[in-house]
Amino acid sequence: MSEKDVKENKSEITRRKFFLFFGWFGLISSLAGSALGSVRFMFPNVLYEPSTKFKIGKPADYPPNTVTFVQDKNLFVVRGKDGVQGIRIISSVCTHMGCTPKWVEAKNQWECPCHGSVFNLKGNVIAGPAPKPLPWYKASIASDGKIIVDSKEYVKSDYQIKV
Repeated sequence: MSEKDVKENKSEITRRKFFLFFGWFGLISSLAGSALGSVRFMFPNVLYEPSTKFKIGKPADYPPNTVTFVQDKNLFVVRGKDGVQGIRIISSVCTHMGCTPKWVEAKNQWECPCHGSVFNLKGNVIAGPAPKPLPWYKASIASDGKIIVDSKEYVKSDYQIKV
């Protein structure tokens, strides 16, 4: 065999070299993928949600004997209704399908326009398909005089902030 034949033989890709190359490539790529997955596992997947505690203004912003809708926070501020002089906070999300009930002053009740659920002043279901009453939220007065609502903590319908 001449030197020329040996050089041609080395540059040729044989079946053995082909399978050896792809075998090593598969092994190294699977190890690299496992290492990258392990490194990614060290960093938590955090879902940044808005805080459940928020301020909605001062008590003076809500006149006595009214029910005020706070649209951006999906709640009603009830002040001085049903003989309760303090401020109470109730959710404005219907427990049936998540629609927003409307306060009907003449009837002293919330009426859901979607499927006809009706809630009394205490948030209890009077009529319609709603399975549960509207939840009441815990509230307090901050040091700056604003009302702090905690939409994660539910209270009874007679809970109020003395103003």
